Amino acid sequence: MSLIALDIGTSGMRAVIYGLDGSRRGTSYFEYHSDFPQPGYVEQEPQSWLDAAVMCLKGISGYLKAGADEPQAITVTSQRSSLIPMGKDGKPLRNAIMWQDKRTVKQCEALIEKYTLQGLYRRTGLRINPYFVLPKILWLRENQREIYDAADKFIGVQDLVVHFLTGEYVTDHSQACRTMLMDIKTFTWDRELLGEAEIGADRLPRLVAPGTVAGSLTRELAELTGLPAGLPVIIAGGDQQNAAVALGVVRPGVAEANTGTGSFVICAVDRPAFERSARVLCQASAIAGQWIMEAGIFNTGSTYRWMKEQLCPDLDDDPAAYERMNREAEQSRVGSNGVMLLPHFEGSAAPFWNPGAKGIFFNLSLGTKRGDMIRAIMEGIAIEINDNVSLIEITSGKISTVSVAGGMVRSDLFCQIQADIYNKKVARYKNSEASSLGAAMIAAVTLGAYSSVEEAYHNMVSDRPRLFEPVPENAEHTLKLLERKHKLYNALVGGNVYGSFGERV
Repeated sequence: MSLIALDIGTSGMRAVIYGLDGSRRGTSYFEYHSDFPQPGYVEQEPQSWLDAAVMCLKGISGYLKAGADEPQAITVTSQRSSLIPMGKDGKPLRNAIMWQDKRTVKQCEALIEKYTLQGLYRRTGLRINPYFVLPKILWLRENQREIYDAADKFIGVQDLVVHFLTGEYVTDHSQACRTMLMDIKTFTWDRELLGEAEIGADRLPRLVAPGTVAGSLTRELAELTGLPAGLPVIIAGGDQQNAAVALGVVRPGVAEANTGTGSFVICAVDRPAFERSARVLCQASAIAGQWIMEAGIFNTGSTYRWMKEQLCPDLDDDPAAYERMNREAEQSRVGSNGVMLLPHFEGSAAPFWNPGAKGIFFNLSLGTKRGDMIRAIMEGIAIEINDNVSLIEITSGKISTVSVAGGMVRSDLFCQIQADIYNKKVARYKNSEASSLGAAMIAAVTLGAYSSVEEAYHNMVSDRPRLFEPVPENAEHTLKLLERKHKLYNALVGGNVYGSFGERV
C-alpha cells in the first residue's frame, strides 16, 4: 500500500510516494516563482500551481509504471494564508495575493480600531496583520470591486489544487484558521466576521476537519497525469501543521522549527492557548480537534536563496551551489566576523509583527568576506527563531529539544548554529521534507492503516534523528549576538528609520 503526498510550497511543489513504513519510493519536483509587481506586493499566477500539479503527478506516475505499489490516495498539504478569487466558471479572476503581501496595512488598522488586537486574537487565534486573508478580501472589495463582486468563491492555494483535482471546493480547519474568518475554539466560520467581509459562507469552500476525503481524482486529471481515475483526494491541511506531525509534535511539550521559504516554530497544546501580547498564534492542528501554538517568520530560506541568486553569480547553474555556500560559511567564525543580518526582507511577523521592517546586513567592512555574509544569514535566522521559541515557552512550558526540518537544515553548520543559539538540543531527521511525510501520516489514519496519528508517527518515522548539542564555549558569544540583534532592531524602530525609508523620495 502506498500514498502520494502532494506538498505545495511557496517556491515549488513536490509529489512523493510513501509506503506505510514512511519509506520514500519516488519523488517529483517542480519549481516556480512569485511576482513582485510593486513594493510590498507579492503575487503568483494560479496557473503555475496547476501546471506544477500535473507535472509532479505525471512524474510520480512514472514510478508507478516502473513497479511501485498502486497508490491508495493522494493527500494534499499546502502553504497557507494566500487569497485567490474564483469566478463562476471555476477559474481564477486575478493573480493570487500571497501570504507575504503587505498591501493591506490600511485594512488591518481599520480592523484593530473596530475589534481591537486582543479582541480578534482571542476569537480567531490570529494577530491582525497583512499576513492573513480577511484584510486581503477587504482590500479587494475596496480596490478591485469588480473582481470582488464577480467572485463566486474566495479560496487558498490548497483549495485551488484540490478543486483542480476533484472539482470540489473544500478547505480544512488548519487552513481556515489562517483566514481570520474562523472561530478557533469551535472550528466554525464566524458569522460576524463573514459580515465584516460582506460575504456568506457560500462564498467560501466547504469547511471540514483535516484528514477528510475531499473528493476523487477526475477522469480529466487522470488522463493528464496517468493516475487512476477515482483515486481519493485527502485534504491534509496546512504545510506547517503537517510538518509538525512528522517531527513528533503530536502532544504538548514538543516543539519544531521548519525552515523553508519562511520559518515556523510550532508547539502542541491541549486547548486554545494565547500569548498575552498576541505575538504567538493559536492555530488548528493537522490532527483533527487539536490545537498548536505557532510563530511564523516571513523570510528565512528565501533570504538564503536571494543570496545565491543575487550575490553568488559564480554559482549559477551549479547543482551544488548551496553546498558550496555552506562551505564558505564554515570558513567564518561564530558571530560572522561582526556581520549581523536582520532577515526582514518582506517585513517581520513574529515576534515583532512589523510589516514596515526591512532586511539589513549591518557592520560590513572592507574585510568582510562573502562567507561572513552567508554565515550571518544563518545566525540571523536562528536568532529570529530563538526569539519565538522563548515566547512559546512562556505559555507552553519548558522545551528541551527542537526538531528541525526544511531545505536549510541539510547544512550541519546551520543545525549547530541553531543548537548554540537556542541553547537546546536540535534534532534533525533524515527526511527533511517533513510536510509531505506528515500529510502521508494523516492520510494513513484516514484510510484506516493506523488508529491514530501518534501510532502512524511511531510506524512511519523509524530513523533516529541526529542530535546537535549546544557547544558550551559558544554560549557567551551567542548571548552577545542576541543582545546585539535587539539593540539594532530597537534602534531602527526607536529612530523611525523604517518609517523614513518607507516614504517616497
